[in-house]
Amino acid sequence: MASLRSMASTSLLLRQAFAASRYTATHSRPFQTPLPIQSIATGQTRTVYRPAGATTETNRFVKPQRYSRPINDEIEADIIQLVDQDGQLESPTRKSNILLTMRRNEQVLVQLDPGDSARVPVCRIMTLYDFREEERAKERAVRMAKHLAKTSTKQIELNWSIDPHDLSHRLKKLPAFIDKGRTVEIILTRKRNKRMATADEIKQLMDSLRAAIEGANAHQTKPMEGEVGKTLTITVERKN
Repeated sequence: MASLRSMASTSLLLRQAFAASRYTATHSRPFQTPLPIQSIATGQTRTVYRPAGATTETNRFVKPQRYSRPINDEIEADIIQLVDQDGQLESPTRKSNILLTMRRNEQVLVQLDPGDSARVPVCRIMTLYDFREEERAKERAVRMAKHLAKTSTKQIELNWSIDPHDLSHRLKKLPAFIDKGRTVEIILTRKRNKRMATADEIKQLMDSLRAAIEGANAHQTKPMEGEVGKTLTITVERKN
């Protein structure tokens, strides 16, 4: 009998706990506020509800921005302004309404201007083909700029104990590089199996470099990197 009473008490406690959890789940939901939405296509207004504290956008996972400009759901603003085919600005409208009327498999909403506290973002509806072509063109331009940055830098490597005649021959390249608008890195190093330069030789070499840089109408663009007598890089460019 004692065992039966214990089982009944346990069953009663479980039912009470289950009922309490259902009550909490049902009555602890945040107050939902009505939000009227007007359809662009039909002009009809429907009411949806969102929890208190939620934004006007539907709470959902937004993928990281994939392109150079935000598109579709990546556009953070709720109110936007469209640019028509003639380049004229239309009246501000809700982004969600625009997305509802678009053909997602053919069109894309692209943010042109993020706006600020006084202006809403400016966007345009583009075909997917045109948008992707623009993105490819931008990627090509970035790759070309990186390539030019690499090829526009020239290096002249010198040994601290370099022979004066060899030094004069190598520094003749400097004016030619500078005249073409190139950035020149003069790299001074200690060569293996070469004797160490004396203090006087280092001073004479640095004086010769300063004179050569000035004679090429160039100037040092950033502090020297490295250590005198070991490895040192001097970066120079043409004077404006």
